[in-house]
Amino acid sequence: MNSIGYFDSIADKWNVIREEYFEDKLKYIALSQFDIKDKICADLGCGTGFISLALSTDAKLVFSIDNSKNMLRQLHNSTVNREIKNIYPIKGSISNLPLFDESIDAVFINMALHHVVDAEGAFKELFRVLKKNGTFVICDVEQHNGEWAKIEMHDEWLGFSNEQINSWAKKAGFSDIIIKSTGLKCKGYSSKGEYTETGIFMARGIRKEI
Repeated sequence: MNSIGYFDSIADKWNVIREEYFEDKLKYIALSQFDIKDKICADLGCGTGFISLALSTDAKLVFSIDNSKNMLRQLHNSTVNREIKNIYPIKGSISNLPLFDESIDAVFINMALHHVVDAEGAFKELFRVLKKNGTFVICDVEQHNGEWAKIEMHDEWLGFSNEQINSWAKKAGFSDIIIKSTGLKCKGYSSKGEYTETGIFMARGIRKEI
């Protein structure tokens, strides 16, 4: 089973599983980094809509992108049940976004970058789709040694260092880069009872006018 198959298989349980790994307050930390009022936003690696549903309250449009069709189906069902009209679920990859150049005001990636094989290349895609003065907001795990996550959760990266994120964002062309701890923890157990706990960081950068 690959990463897409794994997330397809747990999509109907993901909202419960996710709560075991990180707290709901993470969404408020992410959303506080950018004024989304009447803006066009993208939620990459959106899953069942942890960030997308929150964005939809004030944003003009939300493009919710994920590789898992079953995750997107769960999100679609939520939008129908809540009569939300401004979320557009789209199947696609963070490394090759199905979005036009300079079309998005703010991009959010919440706890999904560590599943991207070419994480550095993802920053180039963020830069491409963001409008001038557009902003990316990424929340993800700090470096850890929970090797089991690569096998059981198909993680490509065991977290990231501030230096990695800063370097990749700068190379892609971003300015005013901020990387800081959220003060929150991500916690998980392997099927063999191995416990991993690591911090969660927030990174933000701006595609400045040239």
